[in-house]
Amino acid sequence: MKQESALEVENARLRGDLLTMASRIGHDLRTPLGGIVGAAEVLREILAERKMPITLTQAIFDSVDDMTRLIRQVSFVARATANPLSKEPVRMEEIVAAALERLESRILKKNATIVEPPSWPQVKAVAPWLEMVWWNFLANALQHTGGRPRVELSWQIQTGGCRFGVCDDGGGVPDQIRPGLFRSFDSLHHPEGAHGLGLSIVQRLVELQGGACGYEPRPGGSCFFFTLPDV
Repeated sequence: MKQESALEVENARLRGDLLTMASRIGHDLRTPLGGIVGAAEVLREILAERKMPITLTQAIFDSVDDMTRLIRQVSFVARATANPLSKEPVRMEEIVAAALERLESRILKKNATIVEPPSWPQVKAVAPWLEMVWWNFLANALQHTGGRPRVELSWQIQTGGCRFGVCDDGGGVPDQIRPGLFRSFDSLHHPEGAHGLGLSIVQRLVELQGGACGYEPRPGGSCFFFTLPDV
């Protein structure tokens, strides 16, 4: 009994540490990024006054956007791990619509075609986590395809639950990096890697809901999927 009690105390402490880390990541790392953005804006004004190309500063703004998005995702998954939420009935069409709305500007910029099934099922899951999963899969498909991509969303009933997929016509993932697609930070060691930390975040959020993630090649493209159990 004493050992179980000690483990409970230690687990509670670790969850508290993880929540604190998530909060500090969100605050402490965004503050210096704000300073970088401010300096870049001043630099852009100076370049404009001297009639020099202001596009020289765009790489700074793009990098800050990428870092901000990464901080938000890491903080999000840390909170989810430390404080798991209860699953509730969720209308999948609403979750997909929310993710697509957040990506609307990218979809328009790429002139992408998004194909959805005629209907979506209701599942038992955590709505914010599902939206993050769809957002990452869709953003991944848009990022690693050329102009005018076609992205197909799908779902099907399988033994014990449902499988949901995002398939694109981007050429597929090289064989040598497929084993590490869902491992944290794996692609940071592969400059040519097609995918980043977002997939490991997806993996964690899906696992917390009792599901799993995977990848399948298809002619001329890729298909990423995740599963959710019936209960």
